[in-house]
Amino acid sequence: MTSARSPSLNVPSIYIQPRNFADYLSNQQDYCLFLDIDGTLSDFTFNPKDSVIPNTTLMLLKKIQSYGVKIAIVTGRSLSEARQMLSPIQLPIAATHGLEIAFDGKKDNDDTNVAQVDIIELDAIRQALIQSCLPYDDFAIEDKPYSVALHYRQNPALADMAYSIMSRILKNYANWILKKGKYVWEIVPKGVNKGKAILTLLKKMQTSNNLCAIFIGDDITDEAGFMAVQGDSRLIENNNLIEENRSTGKNHKLVKGSLNGMGIKVGSEPTCAHYYLHSIHEVTVLLDSFLTFYQKRATLAFELADANFPTAKKTTRHVI
Repeated sequence: MTSARSPSLNVPSIYIQPRNFADYLSNQQDYCLFLDIDGTLSDFTFNPKDSVIPNTTLMLLKKIQSYGVKIAIVTGRSLSEARQMLSPIQLPIAATHGLEIAFDGKKDNDDTNVAQVDIIELDAIRQALIQSCLPYDDFAIEDKPYSVALHYRQNPALADMAYSIMSRILKNYANWILKKGKYVWEIVPKGVNKGKAILTLLKKMQTSNNLCAIFIGDDITDEAGFMAVQGDSRLIENNNLIEENRSTGKNHKLVKGSLNGMGIKVGSEPTCAHYYLHSIHEVTVLLDSFLTFYQKRATLAFELADANFPTAKKTTRHVI
């Protein structure tokens, strides 16, 4: 794999040729994949409920799994929605930015972790948001089990109004923060981000010290995930938004990590990810190249084992 660079926002990311992804990988290293859903595995749609993961992509992930590669989903969607979109594949999922974490897709309760959330405050926030949005037809409120989001995808001109409504509501609740995404503002409990979610999943997934984590995502909320896998882990303990810290120069509290993985941004927006791709289509091509890498590695391992296997010597009897 190519050497990692400092994850400075001032250093341009490297464009990955998706068909040549194997050039960035090493046969001497094991890899695991962390993947966002919207804008990464599925197209970005005006109505989130219209977004689907193509069956070809799901089958591609299943084939990669068959080679023993650990794959997990890290998404802002709720756990139930993520599971529905991934069906019939069962993967570990960090949903709602890490508020809901299911390590085993086969279990609904026993192996699911849910962060502590003040449900009473969440209900009050939800009701305040509903009342504030009554005058606007183009807003869409997404009611999640442990957070609430306000989408303005249908009318991007409402971006400032969406922020004004959400920030005004937030003033009454000190234990909650505002997260920005693509055409959405979301109110979530403090201390929640995708970087921490990835590190939590990795504790369950890591089988060796040589495991290289790869995270592919497209949104502002994915930046904490890039930081985590790249070993920088600026997980914003003071709960300020990443983009606000960029502009104000506020310091991040560093959480030292030993990871030296790959953050891959989908899109050309400013990012701390070391690498980037142009589109969802290129994500699929990259995953296909990743599968080919493991197929070739398995073939090579078989050939080496076969070459090292002692050949039985034939005994020839001579008749006198």
